Amino acid sequence: MKRNLSILIPIAAAALMAAGCASAGKLARQQAAYPKEQVDARGLFVENCATCHGKNGRARTFHGLLLGAQNFTDPEWRAGIWHDKIIHSIQTGPGAMPAFGKKLSPTEIEALAAYVQTFAPATP
Repeated sequence: MKRNLSILIPIAAAALMAAGCASAGKLARQQAAYPKEQVDARGLFVENCATCHGKNGRARTFHGLLLGAQNFTDPEWRAGIWHDKIIHSIQTGPGAMPAFGKKLSPTEIEALAAYVQTFAPATP
């Protein structure tokens, strides 16, 4: 029984943390009908993504380290990524990341993908 609990508790904790990140916040609901140019992408990022990816995109947060969030400043990742792939990741939620395809509008996702690409690459 103790062995089962030692396996279930971390899984349940990770699921709860991921579920907490999956709810669209107030800003997302307010901007759902905005054109891409008017969407506060930084605000959406802080509201929906920073818990895991960090406000600076480096993923050095408790949740980010626990769940293996992507570091957006990693030069290797930046070299192999493109806009459409980021959009797909936001929509479908790869790995432990929750999907935002039904929580954010297409224009919010587009603006958020563009914002993610603005993080400066990490210097060695």
